[in-house]
Amino acid sequence: MPARDSSLVVVVAATVWIAGCGGPVVTVRHRLPAALSLPADVEMVRVGTFAVRPASSRDVAALMTEALQARLSRHWAIDGDAGTRARAVEVGGAIAVETKDVEGSRRIRQWTSDKREWVAVQVPTLIRSVTVDVEFAVFRPGATERLLVVESRRSYTSPEDPAVRGELGLERPDDPARVPPVDEILRDLVGRCADEFIDMMAPREVTADVPLRGTWNAHGSAGLKAAEQGDYPAAVRHLEAAVASDPNDVNLLFDLAAACEAAGGLEDALKHYQAVVERTKGQDAVAVEAAKRVERVVKRVGKR
Repeated sequence: MPARDSSLVVVVAATVWIAGCGGPVVTVRHRLPAALSLPADVEMVRVGTFAVRPASSRDVAALMTEALQARLSRHWAIDGDAGTRARAVEVGGAIAVETKDVEGSRRIRQWTSDKREWVAVQVPTLIRSVTVDVEFAVFRPGATERLLVVESRRSYTSPEDPAVRGELGLERPDDPARVPPVDEILRDLVGRCADEFIDMMAPREVTADVPLRGTWNAHGSAGLKAAEQGDYPAAVRHLEAAVASDPNDVNLLFDLAAACEAAGGLEDALKHYQAVVERTKGQDAVAVEAAKRVERVVKRVGKR
């Protein structure tokens, strides 16, 4: 399984044949660096103190501590001996919570089974909105200088909650019985803020299965054979020749894009995927998704 390694990104690819597919399926894994890097000597990340306002929402600090510890432990030690603590940083910061309930009533028509008719009734209503703003600060224990600062904001509005509207979207958006409690909403929003913070601080992996499409073109067949053997640079060379010999075949162009992606040529892969999208007027869903994926990776790691 070949791997391309650099200070920016590692691309790992493997190829298998799947029954019913025109060609082999390339599994590509983009191992991306963190968007914001901690100092190189850091081995432990501990959760420090979060100031919360208003004071009545102080339980949110405990929710954040719980959320961060669960997520940090996947990437770093969160406790250790004196030697490890000497190579630690702490995460703290400030959390602002805003909650608003708008209660009232409105008239609706209800079917009564006893009278077998529609009648007008007044029912209570509730619109609940919650916003959580977090400023994460990373610093050395005992120090005041902040190494990194990350801001995250997440909001909830009950009428936009699919669970409130029901599986078919036909339930009342202002039914108090269907609106979740504030504590439940806060736990979700705090977790999402923690997810965003960890996503920026920790390396991540983007994985995709890319089915090659097969061709009668001799160069294209040689390219698929090379891809099957894991020789992606050779696959790129063969598929470039195939596209040159038959420039109107979008399937060849797609296979070239996939081979470029597997070989680590992200900018070329993006260019070719986008060309497939343009030629098919956005109707090739696989190419559209592939172009979006590679574009996100390129933006994360910078141009190669």
